[in-house]
Amino acid sequence: MRKIRNNNFAASPAVVKDGEIQLLHADEFKHTGSHLTGCLHEDQCLVHAFDTDTEFFYTIENFDSTDINSRELIHLERGLGHIEKSGKTSHFIRDVVLEVQQRDSDLPIGKDGHLDFPDDCYLVIGSYIPRNYIDLFYNEHSIVCSTGALTPSPIEIEENSVVGRLHGEIKSLDSEDLCFILTTDYVIKSLKDINAPILIATNHFEMLNDKSKLLTGHVVLKSRQGKPRNREKGSIIFNSSTNSLEFFDGSKWKTIKTEN
Repeated sequence: MRKIRNNNFAASPAVVKDGEIQLLHADEFKHTGSHLTGCLHEDQCLVHAFDTDTEFFYTIENFDSTDINSRELIHLERGLGHIEKSGKTSHFIRDVVLEVQQRDSDLPIGKDGHLDFPDDCYLVIGSYIPRNYIDLFYNEHSIVCSTGALTPSPIEIEENSVVGRLHGEIKSLDSEDLCFILTTDYVIKSLKDINAPILIATNHFEMLNDKSKLLTGHVVLKSRQGKPRNREKGSIIFNSSTNSLEFFDGSKWKTIKTEN
């Protein structure tokens, strides 16, 4: 499952090759007619802003000329997408289309609702933060949080998970993440601070260290009638039928004699 993350602004030039949108170096803005030509550096491009496991809200702009002073926007598309890499080549994948605009209605619409750009068509692909908050709830079981200043992002909460911050990121945390957060020191401190009774339903509790010690000022053996079938050497019981302490020496039960 890809996470959705927003970025105030990142953009890349792109070109369509064999029906796929290929992301280009920032130097190629000159082919797009974008005002970003010569202004946006490569480290501000999409491949440096988003990982391949991240979806983001995108815009695709197509201009009718490379002359930034006279060109006009003829095609616009908004939606959710992600980046995929194959060797040194990065492709932009459109996952969900939210809006399409055409000046002349000259491009066909694909089966998924996206604009079907022809090969060798140069595009400007940018990230944006939706103004309509409804778009942030595209995925079900989501909440909106701030992953950075003025950058609201939706967080999809997985089944049997909680929301928390881990490694500087707000995310859906599963049991493995919680174990990482709740370290041994935290667990020991929590047990130390508990004053209420601790009731455990397990039928086997064992301390594995050969040097383990159980230190307490008071031990109570629950009384039982008869002897247990699952006996082990060293077992001690209080037999209510005989009203006595008994232990198993590995072959038979013996009564522990006490003084009056």
